[in-house]
Amino acid sequence: MKAEYGDETDEVRKQIPRQQKPARSDKNILLNKRTITCWCVLALLVTIGCSRKPAGKRYDLEGRVVAVDAAGRTLTVAHNDVAGLMQAMTMPFLVAPSDNWIFDKIAPGDHIHATLVMTERAELADISFTKASQPEGHGTSRVRIPEPGDTVPNFVFLNQSGKTVRLEQFRGKPVLLTFIYTRCPFPDYCPLMSSNFLQVLRLLQADQSAFAKAQLLSISFDPEHDTPAVLHNYGVGYVKTIDPNFQHWQFVTGSPEEARKAADFFGISYDATSGQIVHNLRTALIGADGKIIKVYSGNQWTAAEAARDYAAAAGAE
Repeated sequence: MKAEYGDETDEVRKQIPRQQKPARSDKNILLNKRTITCWCVLALLVTIGCSRKPAGKRYDLEGRVVAVDAAGRTLTVAHNDVAGLMQAMTMPFLVAPSDNWIFDKIAPGDHIHATLVMTERAELADISFTKASQPEGHGTSRVRIPEPGDTVPNFVFLNQSGKTVRLEQFRGKPVLLTFIYTRCPFPDYCPLMSSNFLQVLRLLQADQSAFAKAQLLSISFDPEHDTPAVLHNYGVGYVKTIDPNFQHWQFVTGSPEEARKAADFFGISYDATSGQIVHNLRTALIGADGKIIKVYSGNQWTAAEAARDYAAAAGAE
């Protein structure tokens, strides 16, 4: 009996199928495939991102290094004409982070070739250079930035209407002035200064006593091109809705000698070799007594800051 029972049990066991591992659902398979695909796409994007050059328009730039400022990450270059962008001039350029190695090797007098990348600002990238046969030393003039209390000379200019403008004629009213040139293509240079001035004028409208005294002056250091007619056309683009008769904001230029003297006083350097003014940024607030109240260097100041300072100066009179 036992044998028969045992044989029957074995036979039954053979007929019971073994338990299989649960099959993976189509949903799980699809999810894994999507995960793998996402990782592949991410890896591809990272690879492309690392190899892609910075966005923006790109121009060939060539010239002579005038000054090196490692702390400020800038090279001042007396460059040739930049085809499709700007005429030859001398100005400081930011160096792209990928080219920071240049500061340990390049020096004034060296010949530089680079790509000028134009986005919301201008940067030099892909830099190469040739050492000068004789080092020049620092190639810009010595700069003295005026201090509060310094009396501003009576510079003489020609405005957008062809009329003579003397700084002493503004005595009794504060003057906010800056330096520009109308063909400047760099959005963080002259266009930013002019946009800031427009915003200053708008802010001053909130204080009628300050607005009544408001005197803004944009001085061009490109007198050969920026004639009164050119300055008028440039200025209209900014003042047409707020100051159409140029009563509060004038655009002026002067002889090369006068422009050079004004640049010297306000701390704008020039290339010691060519004598060309270096296109850097300087803005100043002059009090009603003709003396410096404040100097704003570079492009980090804001319209709100300058408007507050102007209103305070106008209200103190």
